[in-house]
Parts: sequence; structure tokens; C-alpha cells
Amino acid sequence: MEGVVGGSVGGLVVLLLCVVGFIASIATNVEFRRASGSFLCRPGSRVDCLRVYAMPQAWVLGFHLSQLAPLYYGLVLLLAVLAIVFKLTPALKLLAFLSLECSILAPYMIYLMIRYAGAVCVYCLTMHTVSILVTLLTYRAIVEALT
Repeated sequence: MEGVVGGSVGGLVVLLLCVVGFIASIATNVEFRRASGSFLCRPGSRVDCLRVYAMPQAWVLGFHLSQLAPLYYGLVLLLAVLAIVFKLTPALKLLAFLSLECSILAPYMIYLMIRYAGAVCVYCLTMHTVSILVTLLTYRAIVEALT
């Protein structure tokens, strides 16, 4: 596949990463709605999703990021399917730009988790990692779109 590092294998990796990101986004939404811990997010520990969710910076225009994440990662997954399975170049370019935007914000979001919440959210870290990896795998599509 043009524009994806690693060709067909890279495309498959991008698709799998997008599935993982979508699953993590649903998990974070469920955790937020339940407002209780789980085996991956233990209240009072360094891996405490609830403390991360409670940060004021986790709200955008009246919506919690855990509510927006499934929409975003659902769109990313849809674009990955259109780009990888159906070979639609515009979908790949949009996927590359969306993942770039999210990967630029990822270090700041991780900083907020550690600095302000004093904890990390496993699901959030998974989503940030997915965005960064998808950006690295699709950077050629960004370069092609800009030239």
C-alpha cells in the first residue's frame, strides 16, 4: 500500500492498531461511566483511571474525553478500513493527519496524567501509543499530501 511504511504488512499493522485503539476507547468510556475501579484501573494506586478522568483538563466543550474517544477512534478505524482494505488514498491521508494531530497532543496528555492526576490510565496510554504508532506508519501519506 502506497503511503504506509511497510507496504501491505504495515497496512495490516495500522488496521490492527486502529482496532486496539477503538477497543481501548470503549473501555475508557465504560470505566468513566461505571466510576469504579477494575483490575486494570485500581483506585488509590498509580494506575488509577478515575483520578485521570477527574482532571478538569479531561473536559472539552462540556464533553469528557472518554465520551469523545470512541467517536474519534471509530472514525480512525473506519478510515483505516477504507484506506487499507478498499485502497482509498484520501482516507489514508485523512487517517494520517488525524493520527498526527492526536500524537502531537499525546505527550501533553501524558504529562497531565502524571503531573496533575498523579496517576496513569492504561486505556489512555494505549490510545496515545496507537496514535503515535499510526502516525509513524503513515507519515509517507502526510508527506505525499503536502508535496
